[in-house]
Amino acid sequence: MSTSPLVEIRGLKKQFGSTRVLRGIDLTQVRGECVALIGPSGCGKSTFLRCLNQLETHDAGTVRISSLTLTAGETLHGRSLQQLRQTAGMVFQQFHLFPHRTALENVMEGPLQVLGTPLPEATALGRELLAKVGLTDRAHFRPSQLSGGQQQRVAIARALAMRPEILLLDEPTSALDPELREEVRDVLVRLGDEGMTMVVVTHDMELARRLADRVLFLCDGLVAESGPPDEMFTAAKTDRAREFLRRVRA
Repeated sequence: MSTSPLVEIRGLKKQFGSTRVLRGIDLTQVRGECVALIGPSGCGKSTFLRCLNQLETHDAGTVRISSLTLTAGETLHGRSLQQLRQTAGMVFQQFHLFPHRTALENVMEGPLQVLGTPLPEATALGRELLAKVGLTDRAHFRPSQLSGGQQQRVAIARALAMRPEILLLDEPTSALDPELREEVRDVLVRLGDEGMTMVVVTHDMELARRLADRVLFLCDGLVAESGPPDEMFTAAKTDRAREFLRRVRA
């Protein structure tokens, strides 16, 4: 793991109308580090993640991801936005695959249409990434022919096809039943072991425990506590974190 920060965030704030969702979030994350964001529903986890690739525009604070700086209140456009989305790949709870395209075609789409990758190279990359997520034999299946876990693994491969420096994952296992959830956990843990930098928002404590180098507990739009997974899950310091963890484990 590198000691060079890939992500530096200071005082990130976001509100919708009169509702203050993020009230000053700080995060410094080095290359190769996996950070899990946990906390009760409505605490701002997904909004925070969406601010990092400008699905939402933050109202105050500083955000730097790799060589890109996001200015509060301003939205990137054109090539700058494309560069951000390429640098920070996004994986959603719902898979958002093209239903009329095969798994391989879904993975190839970004390199072909956005990066201008030649067809033979994009095809080879697509097959390589499907193999990485354990779907070599599903290359020519459409999403309707795949299980939820398989669709999410295609979505992960699709994000990786853009060669991101960091993956942002918003509840990547929450729409899956327990067996399929384990398939996706295994893929993400392997990516982490290979040095992929990740920020994952999750209610899946097993995923956070296995994947994260650091866990941040968000509450009321602030980071209330943070630490290594073993420390957070066995000896949380704040009453609010202990109560939350007790409830999600019940």
